[in-house]
Amino acid sequence: MPVIDKRANRLLYGIDYLLIKSVSFVLWIIRYSLPTKWSELISKEDRHINVLNNVVGLTFFNALGGMLLLFTQIKLANYMGAALYGIYSYYLALGEVGANVVRYGRDKTMLRELVQKPEEQRSLITHTFILGLINLSIFMILVVIFHESLDVVFSLSTLLLILSPCLISLDFQPVYESLRMMSWHSMYYFLQKILFLFCVWGLLISDIPVSLFGIAFILFISWIFVLFLQYREITSQLGIRIFRSLRWKNLLGLYRQGFFIALSCLLSVAFGPLIRLVLNMYVDSYAVGVYAAGLQIYSIGLFLLLQIGRVGNPMMAELGKNSSEREKRCLFVRRYLLIMIVCVLPFSIALFFFPDTIVCSLFTSEYVELSSMLPIFAIYLLVYSIGNVFIQFLIAFRKDKIYFTIFSIGAILTVLFAFILIPSYGVIGATLALCVPHGLTCLAYCIFSLKYL
Repeated sequence: MPVIDKRANRLLYGIDYLLIKSVSFVLWIIRYSLPTKWSELISKEDRHINVLNNVVGLTFFNALGGMLLLFTQIKLANYMGAALYGIYSYYLALGEVGANVVRYGRDKTMLRELVQKPEEQRSLITHTFILGLINLSIFMILVVIFHESLDVVFSLSTLLLILSPCLISLDFQPVYESLRMMSWHSMYYFLQKILFLFCVWGLLISDIPVSLFGIAFILFISWIFVLFLQYREITSQLGIRIFRSLRWKNLLGLYRQGFFIALSCLLSVAFGPLIRLVLNMYVDSYAVGVYAAGLQIYSIGLFLLLQIGRVGNPMMAELGKNSSEREKRCLFVRRYLLIMIVCVLPFSIALFFFPDTIVCSLFTSEYVELSSMLPIFAIYLLVYSIGNVFIQFLIAFRKDKIYFTIFSIGAILTVLFAFILIPSYGVIGATLALCVPHGLTCLAYCIFSLKYL
C-alpha cells in the first residue's frame, strides 16, 4: 500500500518530529529511572511506539484544540445569549443532518475496506470522495427548496452554517487512520480549530459586532482551507486523479454495498440533530441554546472516548481481517473495554457529583438548568464507552445487518422519546431522549457481540 511522505509538509513534519522525539525522551527517562525489571518490560513494548505516538498526538492536539474550542463556544453562548445561540445551534444541527447524508456510512466502513482490501485503495478513495460531493449537492439543493418547511431563514449566513458541518464529512480521516497516521491527521483538525478560534476571538476583543454571518464565514473558510491541504496531500502522494479515475459502475457499487450502514447513519440524526429540531419546534430557541451548551460539556468526555476509538479501530479491523482465534479476540476486547472505561470514568464522576460547580464556573445564570442534565450525561458516557467498542467489533467482523437492526430500533425509540418527552419536560426531556435509547442500543451491541467473540 502506498504511504505518505511526511517530509513534503515541512510545518507538520517539524511538529510531528518534535512530538516523536519528546515521547522517546520521556520513555528514556522512565526506562532509566525505574528498577531493571520494569525497565526491561518497557523496552519490550517499544514495538508499539507508533501506537503510543498516535495516542499522544491525538490526545495532545485534539485535547488542546478541543478545550480552546469549548471555551470559545461557552464565550459565544454567554455573549449571544441562549436565544441567539439556540438559532446558531439549530442551523448547525441541520448541517449535522447533512453530514450524515454526505458520509453515507463511509466513515464507518471505509477504514475496514482500506485495511482489509489494500489493493483497492485508490478506487475507494476516489469514489468515496465523489460520492460525498454528490450527496452534498443533493442535500444543499433540498435545503434551498424546503427552507421554509425547515424553518430556515434563506440567507448566505444560514447556508454557510448548514454547509460547514457537511464539509467535515469530505475529509480523509479514514485514509489517514488506515495508514496509522492518526496523529498527523489530528494536526489538520488542530489547524482548523486554531484558524477558527483566532478569527472569532479577534472579533470578540475588537469593536466589530459578532454576527451569525461572521461566525459562519470563518467556520466555512477554515474547513475549506484544511480540506484543500488534505486533498492535495492525498492525491499527489498516493498518485490519485480523482475526477479522471471515476468509474460509474464502481460508484454505484459503493452506493449499493454500503446501503445498510448508510441507512443506519442517516437514522443517527435521531441521536443528535433531530432532538434539537424537535426542541426548537415544541419549546423555543432558548431551550435549544441551553441543550446545546450541555452538549458542549458532554463533548469533553466524548472527545476522550472517540480519540481512543480512533487508535483502536484499525486494530479491530485487523482483527476482523485475520479471523483471529477466540482467545485473542477476547483478550483484545477486554483490554480495549478497560482502557475506554478508565479514561472516561474520571470525567463521568465529575459530571455526576459536581454539576452545580461546573455550571456556575462556566456559564451565566440563564444556563442553570444544565445542572440537571450533566448527571444524566455522566451515566450515558460510561455506557457509550462500552457500546463504542462493540460497534467497531460488529463492523470489523462484517455483521452490518446486526448493527443496522439494533441501530434502527434505537433511532426509532429516540424519535418516540423525543416527541413524548420534549413537549412536557423540555431540555431534560431532550437529554433523556438522547441518552436512554442510545444507551440501550449500546448494551444491545454488547449482548449480540458476545456470540461472535
